[in-house]
Amino acid sequence: MEISDGLKGLLENSPSTTNSTTCLPRNYIVQRYEQFASCKVMEKVDKSRDVSKWETLHRDILAIIFDKLDMMDITMGVSRVCTSWFLASHNKTLWHTVDLSKLQQLDFSYFVQYKDRVRPIIFYEHRVDEEVAEGLNLRSLYIKISNFFFDFSVLRLTLRDLLVEITKLSRMNPKNLFFHFNSYVQTEDLMFAAERMPNIEKLVLPVWCYKTEESFQFVFSRWKNLKTLIIAQDYQLRTGTFDFRTVGENCSNLTNFKYLGYLQNTNVEKIVMYLPNLKRLSLRCSFIRTTGLISLITGLQNLTVLNLSHCIYLGMVPDTVPDDYFVQAPIQKLEKFITCTQDCRICKNQRRYSWSYLSEDWQNDEIREFEF
Repeated sequence: MEISDGLKGLLENSPSTTNSTTCLPRNYIVQRYEQFASCKVMEKVDKSRDVSKWETLHRDILAIIFDKLDMMDITMGVSRVCTSWFLASHNKTLWHTVDLSKLQQLDFSYFVQYKDRVRPIIFYEHRVDEEVAEGLNLRSLYIKISNFFFDFSVLRLTLRDLLVEITKLSRMNPKNLFFHFNSYVQTEDLMFAAERMPNIEKLVLPVWCYKTEESFQFVFSRWKNLKTLIIAQDYQLRTGTFDFRTVGENCSNLTNFKYLGYLQNTNVEKIVMYLPNLKRLSLRCSFIRTTGLISLITGLQNLTVLNLSHCIYLGMVPDTVPDDYFVQAPIQKLEKFITCTQDCRICKNQRRYSWSYLSEDWQNDEIREFEF
């Protein structure tokens, strides 16, 4: 789409700086807003009169436009253009969901060695102009090196830095919080998110999520409204144990739970004991023993929907359960029971059990409540 002369005029007449914010260059703004084919600026017939300026648009209209951007563009981009855009960036309609799962990341895992193993060291990337980068107090030497090769700088934020910037705008409005699959969520990061976003109802936690007993108690005592929880675990990575007891004691409204990884029978017992209100359970692409599966079905009295798509059943040869097995299982009470057929194409693809595949697929599910 070619940007109209009227839109160019509006952007050219917009102020380049304000007292409280650092401005993006005009060419960046033009580039970002070329994608909005539905947003047309009506030129006035009388060319002698001033064209309406972007900063005078109603905040609700700006919020509709900003809703087409990703979270990084809002947080580190348009909210810094001018005072009006900064205020519009606080609109609560923009912050119903804080989705970090699709943001571009840079993994430094291969460069930093910890005492026990290499853990993911992740930065979130965002391309910004030199003027914005300097306004964010980036190192000037890095800026000059970046601009020697490119016409932009790459802003790199830690998870904590990103959460700080997001919560400045979102305040307590978010209802959904989705972490990136490969995020390294430290104890302090999780506690900060719980303190600043206490009204979370749907939470997605990654594999690399380190927690202490005290932090777990603090976090889930804040998230008492939690209804849907999705976690990924890998016992081989020693990424810590999940405290089902703390969750059960604090989150009485939790009725939807998805587990991705190797579900040990000890965790099955904890789920049955501490999460008795579960109505929907998904073990999609997980490893589980049939004894544990029977314990879940019989132990969770309120369970109505169960998803076992693409699971591997440990201790069975082949590792897929035949259809007649479930005839004998106590599944009659379930309203919806999802499993695979013997000729399932995805189950025949061994790559589905690699973390690289799961990182791309874990936001999908046959149960609508677990999609994100």
